[in-house]
Amino acid sequence: MGVKDKSGGSDPRPQRESNHDKDREILEVRVNTISMNLLSLLMFFFVANIAIVAQFPFSFEIEVRFPGIDSWKLLGSLILIIIFHEALHAVAALLWGRVLWSSIHFGFKWRQLIFYCHCDKPLKVNTYRIFVLFPLIVTTPAAGLILWLDPSIWSLLFFSVTIASCAGDVLLFVKTRQIENDKWIQDHDSEPGFYILPEAIATSSEEHQR
Repeated sequence: MGVKDKSGGSDPRPQRESNHDKDREILEVRVNTISMNLLSLLMFFFVANIAIVAQFPFSFEIEVRFPGIDSWKLLGSLILIIIFHEALHAVAALLWGRVLWSSIHFGFKWRQLIFYCHCDKPLKVNTYRIFVLFPLIVTTPAAGLILWLDPSIWSLLFFSVTIASCAGDVLLFVKTRQIENDKWIQDHDSEPGFYILPEAIATSSEEHQR
C-alpha cells in the first residue's frame, strides 16, 4: 500500500523500490549431494553392464584376469582423468566463456570428496551448459577407445568411473534446462550449484566482459 502524499494521492515510490529490489534478487540453485552420489552409482553400473553386453555384437572380449600391472594402469589412469576432467572445464570456460585464466580456480572439497574447477565470472546459460558437459563429451569416447584397444577389467572400471564422475555435471546441466538462454549464471563458489543473476547484475557483467 502506497504512502499518501499531501495532495491525497498515493505515492508509488515504495512499490518501485520493492520492484527494484526484486529485480536484483540472486537465485541460488544447488545440486543435492545424495542425489549426485546415487546418480553416480547408477551411471557406473549402467555403463559397466552396457560395456559387458557390447562385447558380443562388437566382437571383443573383456579379459577377466586382473594382474598387478593392471592395478597400476587403473590407478594412473584415474589420476590422469581427474586432472584432464577439470582441465576440460577450464578449457570450455576459456574458449566459450572468453574468461581470463585468472578467473579459473581448481581445488578439492573435503566435505563432498570431489575435485572441482570453479569459474568466478558469469557465463551465459548456453555457455555454462558447455562448461559443465564438456568433460563428459570429451572423456567418454576417449575412455571408450581405451576399453576397445585393451578390453580388460581395469579398462572397464576406468570407462565406468570416467562417466560416473560426470554425475554432478549432468545434474547441473539438467538444472539449467528451465532457464532462459539469455540469462547469466555464476558458478557457485563453495557448493555444487550456481546462481541465476538478475537482469541488472547480468547487464553489468556483460558490459564488463566486453
